[in-house]
Amino acid sequence: GEEASGDVKDEIRRIPVPPHRQTPLRTNWEKIVTTVVENMKLQIRMNVKRKCVELKTSPHTTEKNALQRSADFLKAFMLGFDLNDAIALLRLDDLYLSLIH
Repeated sequence: GEEASGDVKDEIRRIPVPPHRQTPLRTNWEKIVTTVVENMKLQIRMNVKRKCVELKTSPHTTEKNALQRSADFLKAFMLGFDLNDAIALLRLDDLYLSLIH
């Protein structure tokens, strides 16, 4: 297996994609990937069989809650948030999301 550097061990989060969000996800995929990879230093891929997006920590992941925040970002998008609003959530800290749950 891969060596995890630092204290962030390889973790995977799966975010289910509801049928009505598959097209918007495809449309925005490139921007979503860029956001997650560049800002959160995570790996991301679409698992077509499972109809979910998989997030995985990478050796470059530095932020401990990067996975959680990226998962929340994707969940917000799946709930129907506009991509830019979801990205704004990612930039804000966790406090904002507690208002939504």
